[in-house]
Amino acid sequence: MNGRASVTSLFVFFFSSLLPAADWRPIDSNELAQKTPKVESGADAEAIFWDIKIEDSLQGGDLQLTMNHYIRIKIFTDRGKEKYATVEIEQSGKRRIIDVAGRTIKANGNIIELKKDSIFDRDLAKTKGFKVRGKAFTMPNVEVGDIIEYRYREIRDNEIASHMRLYLQRELPLWSVTYHLKPLSIPWLPYGMRTLPMNCQVPPFKQEPNGFYAVTLSNMPAFRDERYAPPEDQLRAWMLIYYEEDKKIDAEKYWKTVGREDHTRFKQRMKADGLVKRTAAELVTGVEKPEEKIAVIEKFCRTKVRNLDSRTVHLTAAERKAIKVNESPGDTLEQKAGSGMDINLLFAALANAAGFDARITRLSDRGDTFFNMSLPLTYFLNNFSVAVKVNEQWAFFDPSTPYLDHGMLRWQEELGHALISDPKGGFFVDTPYSEPARSLRSRHGDFKLLPDGSLEGTVRYSYTGHAARGQKSYYEDMTPAQQEEDWKKDIQGRLNTAELADFQMRDVADPYKPFVVEHKVTVPAYATRTGKRILLQPAYFQRNANPIFTDTTRKWDIYFNYGWIEDDEINIDLPEGWELDQPVKPISTNIADVGNYSVEVRKTVDGRRLIYHRKFVWGTNKRIIFPVEAYPKMKQIFDFVQEQDGYTIALKAAGDAK
Repeated sequence: MNGRASVTSLFVFFFSSLLPAADWRPIDSNELAQKTPKVESGADAEAIFWDIKIEDSLQGGDLQLTMNHYIRIKIFTDRGKEKYATVEIEQSGKRRIIDVAGRTIKANGNIIELKKDSIFDRDLAKTKGFKVRGKAFTMPNVEVGDIIEYRYREIRDNEIASHMRLYLQRELPLWSVTYHLKPLSIPWLPYGMRTLPMNCQVPPFKQEPNGFYAVTLSNMPAFRDERYAPPEDQLRAWMLIYYEEDKKIDAEKYWKTVGREDHTRFKQRMKADGLVKRTAAELVTGVEKPEEKIAVIEKFCRTKVRNLDSRTVHLTAAERKAIKVNESPGDTLEQKAGSGMDINLLFAALANAAGFDARITRLSDRGDTFFNMSLPLTYFLNNFSVAVKVNEQWAFFDPSTPYLDHGMLRWQEELGHALISDPKGGFFVDTPYSEPARSLRSRHGDFKLLPDGSLEGTVRYSYTGHAARGQKSYYEDMTPAQQEEDWKKDIQGRLNTAELADFQMRDVADPYKPFVVEHKVTVPAYATRTGKRILLQPAYFQRNANPIFTDTTRKWDIYFNYGWIEDDEINIDLPEGWELDQPVKPISTNIADVGNYSVEVRKTVDGRRLIYHRKFVWGTNKRIIFPVEAYPKMKQIFDFVQEQDGYTIALKAAGDAK
């Protein structure tokens, strides 16, 4: 988290009760008459207001969070109509969405109510293997110039609004956004509700007659993400609400205390019993080097203990009931099953039993926000792994996270901060960065070019490191048929006439092997016939790829998740009666201290095969974030790479004059 956060605007709310939801608000004639956007010129639609009431309460002794949403939107263009006339409301877990209502207000003031039978429960999307269900409806008879509004109640049982993010920017501009808050009202509760504005300044909350405390921000611009930008919540305006005692906290002392308390809390939970000690001794017997010993222990925890938090572990109700709650690493070892935290605790216990110094460690998550240790909140440092001192250096391990190579953390946790627990007080250590060579995207193609320009052959993809984990996490719970269909769709996004056969996706569930895909492919008219020439682009894997950066200007910094290497080799057998026409290879270049791009083009001695080797390295020396001022240069680099990837080579009929 960066310095945009303000800790000076903490606010304590008092307690009162929620009134029933009001009827529709009156429509202002000025809202109907508005012909052009008010906040942002050229906007397709703008929210006249975005209003959310949040109440924590006790219902029959159980906690309950109730949120009343009320949104009114003005439509200015056909594109705005297409985008906002259909509304989707996500509903996850046991959260309930009730009392959905909506209406369209025509420019002449006529009102068309949303019919109840037009509201559906269905799958809303499927992103990276996850299905999202919820409510969906299309507002009736929407036209440019109309106003649409809808409201609904969201109920979350056994939850409260602690550490909830309240967004002050949305994908469309907001004339106003208002949050009404009412914290839990329990006489013995020592905690008040606090707020922490992020990337913005928030005015003081005002008490309302109904007991709520409300804040309104006006004329909020739309938040627009950009490709390869820092995490959204590092950029847009939002506000964190959470419960905490009203006391002044020194950040440095706070983190020392957290680390000391973590050490006390986890010390007992990492205690090694006889079974753990015997297992540790068996695992490291005959292994000499410390780094090899810890690798053996990590592999055991990753491969021999079922992670019950994993999406790939499917247990029947009876099987799950038979598994007992683990009270110690010994329990986890005996059952060979446990939660992610159980597995990390077992790994730490085994490491300690083998003579290492292993500690449970908190990690930042730069996939969410950039950690700022001046903010004394464990909310921003709530991922856990294990730090082990190996050869006098702290190394980090997370056997509970699937598909991590030995010694790697998730990319979100690398190049970040770790709070190592210690009896004398926690201390921060920087987490390591995996250099590009550890995330290799290796692609190989053996092809035959036909006289009509069609290309046919076999391709093989092999990914390691962060690249492999991304693919495995995406495909892990798909059926083989779904995997093939998804991969085919991706290929045909570049090569719409491509036909795939003999598809194989291997080692998706293997925690250590590379992610591998192999298949045959035929691409009609891949090369272009022009009279007595055939024009061929050897870079098959980059054919018709979209540019990385397209805009001439940019608002946000450039941010890559991790460094990687692309290593491509293409072999193309030329058609009978054709030969290469004086090929000139593309330009290779070093890219400062960030990476390099190299291409080699050659032919076999008999001239019958073209060999094309491409290598692109990006993210050396921990260079993965660049200031927005560097965007013109960054765009120039990637435009250059794409231009070289588009290199074509000419074939001529054998015996033709040059």
